Amino acid sequence: MAMAESDIQKGWIYQTSNQQQRLVLGWDRDGRVVYSSKGKDPDAPFLNCHVRITTRKFAQRAIGKLREVEDLQHYIVANKATTVVVR
Repeated sequence: MAMAESDIQKGWIYQTSNQQQRLVLGWDRDGRVVYSSKGKDPDAPFLNCHVRITTRKFAQRAIGKLREVEDLQHYIVANKATTVVVR
């Protein structure tokens, strides 16, 4: 079941219907959600790359929140997501 676009928050890890995990890093200047997926490396989760997607598509694919990550700066730098803006 899809979630509401207004429920998407920076710093939260979301679960998709395909059992994937995505960490929301923020939004880009065009209003798209910037996130990093967990990836396959258990020693470096959420440190593989960043993806931009519309809030509508992200909300359609996410089924719920798992947990919050308090300090995102490490993930933003490691994923080269320098265009993330605070909203």
